[in-house]
Amino acid sequence: MSSLISRELNIYDTAVVALRKAMQKGVDEAEVFIVKTKSINTDINNNRITGSYMVTETGVGIRVVVGKRIGFASTNKIDINSLEKTIEQAISIARASEPDEHWPGFPQPADYKIPEKIYNPELARVSEETIIEKTKLMLEKFLEDKRIVVVWGSLSVGVSTVAIANSNGVANVEHATTAVIGAGIVARTGSDVTPVVYDYNLSRVSLPPIEPLVEKLKDLAVNSLKPIKIEQKKMPVILYPIAVDELLSYTLAEAISGDNVVRGRSILAGKVGQQVFSEKLTIIDNGLLKHGWYTGIFDGEGVPMQETIVIEKGVVKNFLFDTYWAARYGGESTGNAGRQGYRSTPAITPTNLVIKPGDMSSHEIIAETKQGLLVYGLQGAHSSNPETGEFSAVATPAWYIENGVLKPVRGVMISGNIYECLKKLEYISKDYEQKGHWVAPYIRLEEVNVIPRC
Repeated sequence: MSSLISRELNIYDTAVVALRKAMQKGVDEAEVFIVKTKSINTDINNNRITGSYMVTETGVGIRVVVGKRIGFASTNKIDINSLEKTIEQAISIARASEPDEHWPGFPQPADYKIPEKIYNPELARVSEETIIEKTKLMLEKFLEDKRIVVVWGSLSVGVSTVAIANSNGVANVEHATTAVIGAGIVARTGSDVTPVVYDYNLSRVSLPPIEPLVEKLKDLAVNSLKPIKIEQKKMPVILYPIAVDELLSYTLAEAISGDNVVRGRSILAGKVGQQVFSEKLTIIDNGLLKHGWYTGIFDGEGVPMQETIVIEKGVVKNFLFDTYWAARYGGESTGNAGRQGYRSTPAITPTNLVIKPGDMSSHEIIAETKQGLLVYGLQGAHSSNPETGEFSAVATPAWYIENGVLKPVRGVMISGNIYECLKKLEYISKDYEQKGHWVAPYIRLEEVNVIPRC
């Protein structure tokens, strides 16, 4: 029986040893970041389970500073010889680099809050056999409806340990567990085939339940059959939480990122304290959120995770920063230095961006909409312009709303300016889901261009 429990390599001690060796080389500053991950994964493709496998990886990223010249190198070998070679490589890169006069130094030690529900030893003990059985059950549940084809599906359970140490005295370690379930399906009847409808759920402490995901996707897919045609016009557009994530991740999330503010690439630069959006809109970046997908003890530089009010009743309050860009701005890090693993240096990254829920249910918002469009997902949202807010994307799947009644449509594009839409925002649901970095309710955007396929 395979599970994720194994003899632990003490990466915290390794980080401390590597830091000491780096400082012995005569550098001004040093930082060691080590990640150990192990996951069990299963895959479904075209109605068949096609893979079950375990992935294990350990690696270290080392940053050094020599006269405000920064060098970075990484390795997936953490024996002493490999660590020393990586340190030497980082030093060589630093000496060959131009000095950065804005360099503020690595973070200083701080007090940490321990968030709830980011590690569960019981989840770490889940066996490969259990994960395979859960995957089989998911596939069987989907195929109970003969109209459904499972294009892809996956179930993954992972354990990670992250350690960080720097020459200013920061030294910490974090253990985390994660389980993710997801699938993409189509419904088919005769010659009518729907677009792929997908969803995913994540838990930090247990296997996400299968039935809610399966029933939701089957319902969405089947209700996308037999589409109607609509005319081009401006109308309200209601976004599912997953569509909110897809649109705001490429627009508003970029506008609240401190590096873009400092560089003058954000429409919100210079607007702290100003009413920019509807008073209905409040957004908090909460790195300590219970059950949050991106909750943790510290960020990619060892700065404590925290809560940051970004937008409060439409007023710009704060931006998100790592240590470097906070210093450039004249402020403090908000604990938003993210990493893509040990091979990357830190960059500003949201944690859990929580949109404050409203008072109405999503069903009530739909029922109140005389004419509009309900959009589950967006294709092409990545081409949005975060500086201006202009967006254009294909709504798929989507439903035309007429007096609260839903009728499926296909090939419909929506376009507009998200910042202008957020100024006029009136409808925010009280039901919400976390999708990606956004803990998002349903929101209704007004006067959006709805353009059907010719």
